[in-house]
Amino acid sequence: MQDSMLASILLRPFPAVLQTARFGCVDDGVKSPVNAVHRVYIKTANDRTLKAEQQDAMIHRWPPRKVMVMDTDHSPFFSAPDHLLELILKSL
Repeated sequence: MQDSMLASILLRPFPAVLQTARFGCVDDGVKSPVNAVHRVYIKTANDRTLKAEQQDAMIHRWPPRKVMVMDTDHSPFFSAPDHLLELILKSL
């Protein structure tokens, strides 16, 4: 119950900064310093906020170096923080 209350205080439906962010993408031909960043996508298999098709589209649009999958909801930092940390450390 405490985790749920904390999540409702901290989480927002969509990070406002992403509405105006510009990422160098493979299909638009933009070359930016962001392309040099080692990216890993952690796909959340039971996500009801971003469906699997939406996650796959993001992966296709801006291909990461590696895709990892968690059997969690949209907020693995609440539902499975230890496993999330494990995947982050493996990605380094």
